[in-house]
Amino acid sequence: MSQVASQSNGAACRAPSRAVALALVVVAMASSGAACPQVLRGYQVGTMPLPRALPTQATLDQIIAAVHDNTQRVRSYMAPQAVLVVPGVPRLSAQVACEPPRRFRLRAQTSVTGSELDIGSNDDLFWLWIRRHQPPVMLFCRHDQYAQSSARRLLPIRADWMPELLGLVNFRPEDRHEGPFPLPDGRIEIRSRIHSGEGELFKSTLLDGTTGLVVEQHLFTTTGERLASCRTSRHRVDPQSGAALPRLVEVSWPASGIEFQLELAAITTNTPATDPGQLWQMPAYEGYEPIDLADPSVVIGPPQPR
Repeated sequence: MSQVASQSNGAACRAPSRAVALALVVVAMASSGAACPQVLRGYQVGTMPLPRALPTQATLDQIIAAVHDNTQRVRSYMAPQAVLVVPGVPRLSAQVACEPPRRFRLRAQTSVTGSELDIGSNDDLFWLWIRRHQPPVMLFCRHDQYAQSSARRLLPIRADWMPELLGLVNFRPEDRHEGPFPLPDGRIEIRSRIHSGEGELFKSTLLDGTTGLVVEQHLFTTTGERLASCRTSRHRVDPQSGAALPRLVEVSWPASGIEFQLELAAITTNTPATDPGQLWQMPAYEGYEPIDLADPSVVIGPPQPR
């Protein structure tokens, strides 16, 4: 388990350390039934038929064009009746909001205890808040400082990749894409070399060979270490935008020990938020100290012996 340690003084060291360790416990899935090999399971479109979007033996350009056509239909995304599923923890009611490329919000709560989790990103920074932090803290980092911060080891997903967890995938022209590579089960794979502040990364994107829907995404270092995975399923066509969007999202960040599922319902697209100033602003929870992960005195390292 990773933890934050402050190098400036002992008291500051202990506070962030316990905060991050507990944050990962709250959103981490139990290892039984949720280990990384299951991320590579087969894919089924689901009960609702989806139209063919790809021609037979589609080219790389045709596949990318189909994916972008689906993504670009969605300018904003709201799922006010989602469920955050973490085995071993009571199911949490959740709300998800997104405005690509960087605006993202995931909040979860119970009817008894109130707010429990708040993960968000706006145009300037992203944040992570867990109600049960002891001592209480709010973790955050500016986007332009992310590449040089400890946040890279805690959350290896940049903010502008967060919409892709919801099926809003982009193949950036500055990256190098190869394929398609056919798979025995009828799916196809696109392999990408991604330039990032951490150096070159490798991404494997798996798509349904008929609908062109992205069903799995896996991010690796050049040495083969898996940084993150996302699996999406139960796609349905959204009547407002015409985009095919998943109703089940499974996310894995192995280095952080984070595994969770999102069950999505009643998705609304392309409707302005009723209070965007509040939705996309980092909240101030009373009694929770802000911890800037870009502060050089804050690092993420292995737990220290007691």
